[in-house]
Amino acid sequence: MNLTKIALFSISLCLIGCVHAPAKLKRVIGLGMDEQVPLHNLLSAALADSESASGKRALGHFIERWQKEVRSAEGTVSVPKSETGIHSYRVVFESSEFGAYPLSYFDDISLASDFEVQKLKHHQRVGVVTPLTALRENKHQAAIEKFYPPEAITRPLTGLARLGSIKQGVQEVRVSLLCPLVNPTVRVKRQSRTLAANFSVPWAALLARSGKLNQSRVLDMLTRTPKRQPQLYLMEPYDPKKEPLIMIHGLLSTPLAWAESSNEIWSNEEVRKRYQIWHYLYNTSAPALYSARILRTQLHELRQMLDPEGDDPAMQKTTLLTHSMGGLVGKALAVKPGKAFWQAAFNVPHESLKLSQADRLQLEDAFEWQPDPTIHRIIFIAVPHRGSNYADNTIGRIGSWITRPPSQFQAFYQRISASNPGVFTSDYEALGKGELDSVSSLSPHQPTLRILAELPFALGIQVHSIIGNRGKPGPLEQSSDGIVPYISSHLDQAASELIVPAGHGAFRHPQSIAEVKRLLLLR
Repeated sequence: MNLTKIALFSISLCLIGCVHAPAKLKRVIGLGMDEQVPLHNLLSAALADSESASGKRALGHFIERWQKEVRSAEGTVSVPKSETGIHSYRVVFESSEFGAYPLSYFDDISLASDFEVQKLKHHQRVGVVTPLTALRENKHQAAIEKFYPPEAITRPLTGLARLGSIKQGVQEVRVSLLCPLVNPTVRVKRQSRTLAANFSVPWAALLARSGKLNQSRVLDMLTRTPKRQPQLYLMEPYDPKKEPLIMIHGLLSTPLAWAESSNEIWSNEEVRKRYQIWHYLYNTSAPALYSARILRTQLHELRQMLDPEGDDPAMQKTTLLTHSMGGLVGKALAVKPGKAFWQAAFNVPHESLKLSQADRLQLEDAFEWQPDPTIHRIIFIAVPHRGSNYADNTIGRIGSWITRPPSQFQAFYQRISASNPGVFTSDYEALGKGELDSVSSLSPHQPTLRILAELPFALGIQVHSIIGNRGKPGPLEQSSDGIVPYISSHLDQAASELIVPAGHGAFRHPQSIAEVKRLLLLR
């Protein structure tokens, strides 16, 4: 690949404003002296005053060392020369409570307060017991791990130690590793107490491992064999009661774009109670409708896995948070196209095409589909519903020239054309060759955009728009975020529209994040 092409396209990437530097996580306090303190002393200090800073630290370091040194869910800690008559602790890590993890699930558990979060706001919740951060290498050992980020599975945890019975000088201590995203409260001494939590440290730990994903924003545009395939990811434990909030990034981007938004949503108590965050990663070299079809398929697969009976409250309602081209992906989930796309792309009805049964089903799903019945709200940020002239200017032409749609996309349409010569209309000759790329598909002259813009949303779906105007004075109708003009992003049917003084990266603007949180709390 010509390095000049890559350089020019990288410049266009900077202009779009979608570059995102992952957060960093720095351990500022180590185990230090606590590495030399006997385990029974750490546990005694934690049990003596579980709500003091020293008690929380002692419990956190006890759990960290136990996980590294003992690595067993049960064990005994001797107590020499005890004045209380207790000569040992019988420690049991239990996972019977809802939202509690077994000790063996994680590869690493650490005290969250030992870490400093950089390039990201550090959000914590004050409460009882000890906030921890936990990490598990994603080895795809369970089916659900396909839907977790491959970089790692990270979780906020809160360690809780409870005294059990005493038998013949052995004091039982039951330790729970609770996820505060699932358990906001815990019963301590027969009282419901807020569970202490640190939401940002485990999130930063995951982001710190995402360097390769950050690089793929551009690199995967330049090859037909991207390193990462489209995938829906759960960013927290599945909760059958929480509504999924699916975040869909834009062109030349990845889910890293939602780093601040996700962090801010987890910091908001009311929003966090109602929503669970899911991210969709897709190859932005392909047209939006291709990525939407894959997302529909994966949503169906995930729902069948998590809720085969279809009765979880979480599976009844879904909200989409979208940016730029991701908004086109999102809208495609919420409309019924009928034969509009088929008639624009093909000269013949689908019944007359020579296709394998598998290709026929895939083609029909690519052009005629039913809207997702669970979607009830879509938030569009800087979305080019009617295209962007950038797709037709020098930068767009360079981008289109070097963009390579995925090999699966190309092979599928080349296979159709080989068996059915001349079936594609003149407007869709590039599609018939498998060469319709994402950049050229965002041209205002591309028929797909016009058709998608004119399709009505399914009944009951509420839409909201957030649009950047770079803070420039003048008529709104003549404004732009630098990439997408206002007239392309505006929707007459939007229940609300907010103009923010930002460019195309408006989704990161504080006013946008505040508006997203406001909209998420609407009923």
